[in-house]
Amino acid sequence: MARSAARSRGFMCVPAFTVAPSIAGVAQSGQMLTGSPGTVVRGAVSAREWRRDGVAIAGATNATYVLQAADVGKAITFAVTATNGLNAANKVTVVSAATALIAA
Repeated sequence: MARSAARSRGFMCVPAFTVAPSIAGVAQSGQMLTGSPGTVVRGAVSAREWRRDGVAIAGATNATYVLQAADVGKAITFAVTATNGLNAANKVTVVSAATALIAA
């Protein structure tokens, strides 16, 4: 019994998003997008990542991202990872809804 209780307590420590990450801005090359991390419970935001058609954009880890020529015709998402200090395995990543395809 004690072992099951210990496992249950561990699962209760996993961060969760009560509000998913989101993106604001104009989906056009040269425009700036702003990513909102959403709302995290049982943890804190530990990483942010902009993605182009699901693939991480090198160096794009800030809350804002200026759309580039390489983004034209692609969809952009904003991924946020939350962790807590109790256990390195206690982390979760949630990805925003995609933008419209980026216009030139």
